[in-house]
Amino acid sequence: MSIATDFHRPIDSGPMRELGRRVAALMTSRVFSRLAVAAFALFVLLSSLFGLIKPEHNWDMAPYIAASLEDRYEQPQALHAAAWEATRYGISDFQWYEITRGNTYIVDQFANPEHFVSQLSMYRVKLGYILALRYLDRLVEPVTATAIVASLSTLVVGLVLLGWAVRHGFSQSLLLAAPVLLLAGYFDMAMLATPDMMMAAFGIPGIYLAAKGRYWLAVPFLLAMFLVRPDGIIFLFALLLAALAFGQGRLPMLLAFLAAVLLYGPIAEAAGHPGWWPHYYFSNIALQNDMRGFDPAFSVGAYLHGIVRGINVGLRFNNWPMIMAVLLLGWLLLAARGRGADRNATMVLTAVVLCFIGKYVTFPLPDDRVYFIFVAPFLMILLEAWKPDFATSNAAFTPPVRRHN
Repeated sequence: MSIATDFHRPIDSGPMRELGRRVAALMTSRVFSRLAVAAFALFVLLSSLFGLIKPEHNWDMAPYIAASLEDRYEQPQALHAAAWEATRYGISDFQWYEITRGNTYIVDQFANPEHFVSQLSMYRVKLGYILALRYLDRLVEPVTATAIVASLSTLVVGLVLLGWAVRHGFSQSLLLAAPVLLLAGYFDMAMLATPDMMMAAFGIPGIYLAAKGRYWLAVPFLLAMFLVRPDGIIFLFALLLAALAFGQGRLPMLLAFLAAVLLYGPIAEAAGHPGWWPHYYFSNIALQNDMRGFDPAFSVGAYLHGIVRGINVGLRFNNWPMIMAVLLLGWLLLAARGRGADRNATMVLTAVVLCFIGKYVTFPLPDDRVYFIFVAPFLMILLEAWKPDFATSNAAFTPPVRRHN
């Protein structure tokens, strides 16, 4: 009988089983762990390197650079010219066209200094990020400053996640963590001139410390996270609610939230922030070429329109909703099998879920980069509870036992 007609054994399975046994003998738990650590470390280093040598010039880069240069220019025309000249550094013709001619809003911002400067109040409020750029761009080009912040933040986040897995004995899980983090936006964020990765560089260590019950040590990291992006106050409030519900970490979480509340007003006032509703309207309903004097009346219909738009865009163009759906299912399955996270980590997971709800209720911006800071630690907590072992040295490749009646 030819091999083409032998459907039960198209190839000689004996040598293949022997090869499988030899590979299985080599792939011990230690080998798998080392391979996972090496692969994840390479993933982190490459992401950081790409962020440094190939930053993405998107439109937000110009206003962030402008906000960092404001202490050197008084006139809108001079600031506008300086910001766009800085943004032009190292950019391709195609990228330049996209960030200056990409749509009617962008065309107007590029052509009208007063309109452009009116947008900056929504960027100045990210105080920690603006200050980092302001001090760095005295040493390097402003575009390079944004790349350094993104690259270093990417490296810090990756090393924290790597150390988390190694320290707590679930290194093999990094083989799963890397592709999930990639889908969640880790690599993309490394190249963006936005504060999101810098926020994660402070927030994820704080979340890790809270998940380990080290609440007081978590507080300075969580407050630094808030200073980078003030919407971090939502997570601080969620952590406080979870701490009250679980009866642990209440005092440090209360003080962290109160500190953020006390700082929020002065930061927003100094930045000239237009307030929650004008910013909500701008980001979720309709862009405004000129934010000077923009103060629309609150409308329940417009508010719900923003919520629906956020859900629609999130489901169509972003990965985090489906990632979180899978992670929530994983949390339920682990808990059902008695392998759930401990009490501290469960409190943090609860806070993350509350934060997702809170962020969508208050400001339904659907971008992956906004939610990465919460997706990543949620993933790590579940992987730590699961601790999968992919070693095959004791696994199958042995023939099935046939039962004879």
